[in-house]
Amino acid sequence: MSKINYNEVPGCYLHCIKADCKMANHCLRQLAMQTMPNDQIAVSIVNPKLTNPSAECEFYRNDALQVYGKGFKNMQKQMLPGQYETFSYRLQGKFGRTGYFERRRGERLCSPREIQEVNDALKEIGLEHLEFDAYEEHYCWDD
Repeated sequence: MSKINYNEVPGCYLHCIKADCKMANHCLRQLAMQTMPNDQIAVSIVNPKLTNPSAECEFYRNDALQVYGKGFKNMQKQMLPGQYETFSYRLQGKFGRTGYFERRRGERLCSPREIQEVNDALKEIGLEHLEFDAYEEHYCWDD
């Protein structure tokens, strides 16, 4: 069973009360419930009538650590101005202007899904080989 730090659980995260589920020891929603501090007054839970005790449960969140990208400022140094313009406009359309620059600077991590968005933008401009400035492993609470 993974040990999670309850302080890392996002606010208003949906917990699962199905401790008897065969996926409970690897589901972030159940692990959040198991590690919830005794002084926690209230939490949001998934409607138990909508859960499916299997890996096919729509609320199941795997506890495997995922790779997140941190910053992509160094990518610009390897792009021609026209390539960077296409790259940045496409990603600003996905993340918004502020979100784009927060991710570019590494202030906000890129989730596995967002890494794919960046890779798709790189592929569009013919620079698929470029890498993020750094990578970190974290639980994927939302994707």
